Amino acid sequence: MINRALWPCEVQGGILSIRQLILAILQVASWLILLRVILSWVHPKPKNEILQSIIYYTDLLLAPLRAIIPVRGIDLSPILAWLLINLLMRWIAQTGA
Repeated sequence: MINRALWPCEVQGGILSIRQLILAILQVASWLILLRVILSWVHPKPKNEILQSIIYYTDLLLAPLRAIIPVRGIDLSPILAWLLINLLMRWIAQTGA
């Protein structure tokens, strides 16, 4: 379920505000992280170009967190990244209202 308060679907005057653009980028990043987690359970073909691009773009977000959180058996960085992104989105949505 999409939280309408966090999704910048309404454009005023035909131009996205900076806040709406940031919220949209963060929402896409959140979806990509969730998609990567789901795909890691399914194990699709590793040579798939879509999968490789999802891994590339999510690694840009997850790599700094992996440096902070030691990986022992289970990678918690997607959970932490998803939580941080959603907290940041809520903060931006509340301060911009």
